Amino acid sequence: MSVSHRKILFSDLDGTLLNDQKEIHPDAREAVEKLLARGHYFAVCTGRPLASAKKVAARYHLDTEGCYMVAYNGGVVYDPCRDRVISRASVPLELARKLYTEAHKAGLYVQTYDHTDTVLTRNYTKELEFYTHSTKASWKTGIEAEDLAQEPSKLLVISLNSHERLVHFQEENACWTDSGMNSFFSRLELLEYCPPGVSKGAGMRTLCDYLGISMEDSLACGDERNDIPMLEAAKTAAVPANAHPLVCEVADYVCELDNNQGAVGRMIHSLIPDI
Repeated sequence: MSVSHRKILFSDLDGTLLNDQKEIHPDAREAVEKLLARGHYFAVCTGRPLASAKKVAARYHLDTEGCYMVAYNGGVVYDPCRDRVISRASVPLELARKLYTEAHKAGLYVQTYDHTDTVLTRNYTKELEFYTHSTKASWKTGIEAEDLAQEPSKLLVISLNSHERLVHFQEENACWTDSGMNSFFSRLELLEYCPPGVSKGAGMRTLCDYLGISMEDSLACGDERNDIPMLEAAKTAAVPANAHPLVCEVADYVCELDNNQGAVGRMIHSLIPDI
């Protein structure tokens, strides 16, 4: 297949490609395998750290030729077949330390990451357990703001009991965060802070430029609000039945199946003619 005829599919992991047990439905696996066999590209596009995305990719053989990764909500773009970081963005250290401090002052759990994708936080809490159980990320506690020594790819503020507290925190700190970070919700419990200009949509464009493929040949699948920039950037945007209502509003195609039923498989067969 000539490069001009190749499509590239960007898929979110949690709530989209992965079911609630963090596995890929057999129908979705088969469709992705056919996609790659036809010479198209496939890219995981996730808010997870790169190390966590790599574990999922390795388990399902999505780290071979034709497969790529966009991690940290676009902060890192990676070519797994060549073990090459295509691009990496980071939050300025001064801002990262300030956000870490302000979240603690507000009584909220906050975490960040080092360059090995290890979670860094102050204490072992139910929020850390919730996050690491889902992502299988490694972690380190006892970290204070002054201990942060590297510019992180993102910070994450978590509240398992009150979305409103996260909204209030985001609004109260917008006066200084908006100029140096990009903040958004990836689900009700997770308030993300990424480097300025970073989004899944920006990560898509970076990877398409790297591959020399037009955005006109891009498709994207996602279910949450952090997927909206990716869905808006893609030529065709598809969402599973479990997608957030705001995400459905930007979709070209709303699948009748949810993430537990192999929605990505149905979307691939419906939107790419030769699969």
